[in-house]
Amino acid sequence: MIQYIVQPGDTLYSIGLKFKTTVATLMEVNHITGPDMVYPGQILNIPLPFSSAGDTSRFPDIRRGSTGPFVLLLQSQLSRLGFYKGEMDGIFTPTTEGSVVQFQMSRNLPPTGHMDLHTWRHLLDDIRGSLDSPPYHADMVLSGLFMLLSVDKPVYRPGETVHLSLRKTNLSNQTITLNYNTSQRYDFKLTFPSGRTLWRWSDDKSFTQVLGTLSLSPGQSVRYEERFALPSDPENGLFHVFGWNTAKQISHIKLHLTIRTDRISDRSDS
Repeated sequence: MIQYIVQPGDTLYSIGLKFKTTVATLMEVNHITGPDMVYPGQILNIPLPFSSAGDTSRFPDIRRGSTGPFVLLLQSQLSRLGFYKGEMDGIFTPTTEGSVVQFQMSRNLPPTGHMDLHTWRHLLDDIRGSLDSPPYHADMVLSGLFMLLSVDKPVYRPGETVHLSLRKTNLSNQTITLNYNTSQRYDFKLTFPSGRTLWRWSDDKSFTQVLGTLSLSPGQSVRYEERFALPSDPENGLFHVFGWNTAKQISHIKLHLTIRTDRISDRSDS
């Protein structure tokens, strides 16, 4: 399983064609209830086109000029790790090559710029580690701005408190200025699988209707944190978590992950 950032114009059908999978499979693994419920910036889980993520023997050697779903897979994963900031177009351009070189150098691999078997193994090991280890998160990079939504764990007991965090970091070498219509800078939301809202942080807040800006110098980060207590008797064990920045340039991009509740028995072995 890998993760893909939905691009403007994407549909589940077009994403399925890119990665040689079906709309039904994408809906099932991402707990999507309708085929039209995707949006730019959303993180989707994509089944790999073979049985095991650890089986890299079937990954082709790709380099500048290569095209196809494996290039798209490469771009998506390098973007998740912060190395690739170009278009998700499935074309191995010089920009893609430069990102591969940066990744290889960061892992002490020969900086060849092409994806051989050894580089694939390191890339997928990094991805599996980022998915399997806390904090549990969704992230993306947009025009040099890295955004990260995280919770403290993937499974909670009913009534337990969820710790949410939304961070943005300037990965570029220039100052990034974000523009706001009000004093609100962020928002969080939890929904049921049906889409019905369970909680939204801003619902009981009031914000000054005044224009504002926030400038991030290269390397600077800003983090927002909130908490929410889950229902003690949830009607469904699965919840969708959304977090987003309310700046005019990026307010349409909502990072998304899922959590679930599990009733843990208090009985002890006799």
